[in-house]
Amino acid sequence: MDTSIIECADQLIIRPSITTVDGRPILSKIPAVAIPQGMSPVIEMILRDTEGRPINFTSCGFGTGSSSSAAPVSSSSSATAAASVKLRIREAMDVSQSTPVDIQGVFVQPDAGVVRARVPIGVTELTGIFNGNWGVISAEGDLVYSSRFFIVVEKSEFGTVNSNIRSGLPSVSEVRLRMRDNSPEDNPLLNTLEFDLSEICESMLHCVRQWNTMQPPIGISFNTTNFPNPYVLMDGVMGDLYLAAAKHYRRNQLAYTAGGLSVDDKNKAQEYEVTGDKMIQEYLKWVKMTKIQINKQAWDGSMGSGYAHIGRYR
Repeated sequence: MDTSIIECADQLIIRPSITTVDGRPILSKIPAVAIPQGMSPVIEMILRDTEGRPINFTSCGFGTGSSSSAAPVSSSSSATAAASVKLRIREAMDVSQSTPVDIQGVFVQPDAGVVRARVPIGVTELTGIFNGNWGVISAEGDLVYSSRFFIVVEKSEFGTVNSNIRSGLPSVSEVRLRMRDNSPEDNPLLNTLEFDLSEICESMLHCVRQWNTMQPPIGISFNTTNFPNPYVLMDGVMGDLYLAAAKHYRRNQLAYTAGGLSVDDKNKAQEYEVTGDKMIQEYLKWVKMTKIQINKQAWDGSMGSGYAHIGRYR
């Protein structure tokens, strides 16, 4: 069989990618997965400790709730009486008291910390970034483990709710396309993606938070499902990523000579910082001017703003 061909059933199970730096895996980094709008996949993850080591839950008396590690599980599957695995999902910037989506999960390989849960179609109705939280609960009802990860729901024509292309977030693929970071082949010196999915998620969240917290106050906040201008947000996201990369290059720069060959491949901090700062400032300028415009129109009663509709998000 051609190993470059992926079987259809593999698309039903989504696993987070492991970030590598200089060929070494970063197992303690917060994971992230991407789901197309309107899809109901199974998320499979390895539950790890703070140092990235898989946890053996059989030592806590937990058994497996699935007879096969290869078959997708349904949302009605349950673990044995000794174990309870739950996945809770909530929009990443939701500060309301709304109840998160609670999903029953199963241990697939309890001795290696492997769990699965099926994401119901209702979770993927809206595009945006969501917090996923695994919880392992003992037979006595005590929470013995908890970990968080990002779930990105991307726009799709197969979504159950029509997406407004003029609101929400830019897609991850759009960000990667603009940054020329689509695959390792785009980065021959790195031989890997420069930015992973969790970094893109955090940059998107940071830029939305900047709208919500930046002066002047206007009483209008957004989350990742309804941000009013994904195209302007793109500049902010790319700028934030460049600034994060600049910190990495500054910390890890080490020029050396070996065998008559000089190497200084991490000497990129200044270029990344200048580019990132310029893009961030353009984004923040848009945020400030848009807020001033909204305040002015609210003060003098003028009409015609492209943001006149956003009062419903108060």
